[in-house]
Amino acid sequence: MKPNYKQTKQPLRDNPGIQTELTDATIQERKTKVLNLMKQNQLSSLIIYADKEHGANFEYLVGFIPRFEEAIQILNVDGSSILILGNENHNKAKYARIPSESFKCSMFSLPNQPMDSGDELKNIFSEAAIDTSQKVGLVGWKLIPGIDIPNFIVEAIKTRTTNLVDATGLMIDPAYGARTTNNANEIAHYEYGASLASDGVLNALNNLEVGKSEIEIGAHLHQHGQYNTVVSIAAFGERFVNANIYPTHKKLEQGDKVALTTAYKGGLSSRAGYAVETREQLEQVDPGYLENVVYPYFTAYNYWLQNVKPGVHAGEFYANFEAQYPQRTYGWELCPGHLVADEEWLSSPFFKGSNATVASGMLFQVDFIPSQKQYKQGVSAESTVAIADTELQNEIKASYPELWTRIQNRRAYLKQELNIDLPDEILPLASTLGYIRPFMLNKDISLYLEN
Repeated sequence: MKPNYKQTKQPLRDNPGIQTELTDATIQERKTKVLNLMKQNQLSSLIIYADKEHGANFEYLVGFIPRFEEAIQILNVDGSSILILGNENHNKAKYARIPSESFKCSMFSLPNQPMDSGDELKNIFSEAAIDTSQKVGLVGWKLIPGIDIPNFIVEAIKTRTTNLVDATGLMIDPAYGARTTNNANEIAHYEYGASLASDGVLNALNNLEVGKSEIEIGAHLHQHGQYNTVVSIAAFGERFVNANIYPTHKKLEQGDKVALTTAYKGGLSSRAGYAVETREQLEQVDPGYLENVVYPYFTAYNYWLQNVKPGVHAGEFYANFEAQYPQRTYGWELCPGHLVADEEWLSSPFFKGSNATVASGMLFQVDFIPSQKQYKQGVSAESTVAIADTELQNEIKASYPELWTRIQNRRAYLKQELNIDLPDEILPLASTLGYIRPFMLNKDISLYLEN
């Protein structure tokens, strides 16, 4: 099978319009997962750091992030929970998804708000019922050697105990982290954001016209008042002029490079290419781009979809993917795909030497972007899928029949229009999975696989 292009139907804009809430049973299941991992790792307490950009580990059990402040959750191995919150979030403690004692820490608040003495945090850690009978795990947000939460917090904790270890992996390590797999309720919850991002990018694509501004197109990427988990991109021509990363009043011109990206909880969608209508126009702008950038990318994209299944050894997949789509030739630099959840990039099992295994319940961003020096533009069709074994598929089908119908419709579209035959274990959480317009001003043409 080889890539080509033809006239196709567009995928549906199929966001359900209603969010699936996380159930109390799911929150309890999450808590049980974390407590079991604590016991396995001889941790008597877990101290989880959060701020607005890095709040997902805190949100996993608490249910919210501290918005513009910082926060701490202390989870003891007996299941008791303590929240330390700033001036403007302390009153939110009563809404936490698990019962939690709370302390107000003004040091976690915004500059020049009323603050107590420099000993405030030390005093809180002295008073709080932290179980220090074994190791105390600290959870930041990166999988790096050492501890990555602010030093002033670590120093305050050390006044209570110095038996501290980095425990971020307990939440996000792709080999065993609690947050790396999802149940049916969580998949339904995250599908809302994944499909919303997909619909937004499709709306933006459908409104691309010469003479329209980045701001006009960017407006289609923000939907339902939801929080974006990345900086949205609506960029024409050369990017980062004067260090700017946001949409401007720059108007689209024929032949411009185009980049579109938006993301919500559960997934990101993106597209990159050229503002042209025909192959001839594309050849004038960037000769050889279609055959040497876009087609190999689409082939690698299909390889990814056909080979990421439960039980696959992630290190072996990385090596095989690299053999099929060599970095030296195509210039992709990051992991070929990564896990998503409340944040756009949770972690990735796909790296050289990885010992992780693809598991049922993982949510993946199909994400690898070529950068070939002889061409002016890369190509991107990021989208979100769930990995589900037969048991999990049956749970989704029984508990969320409307979601299951959307999944089946997306699968049928891929087969009928693009000739991509998804394995049963791959569940498309967005309708634009695999949908690429090689000429971004031509709304009727997309790539497909030719027999």
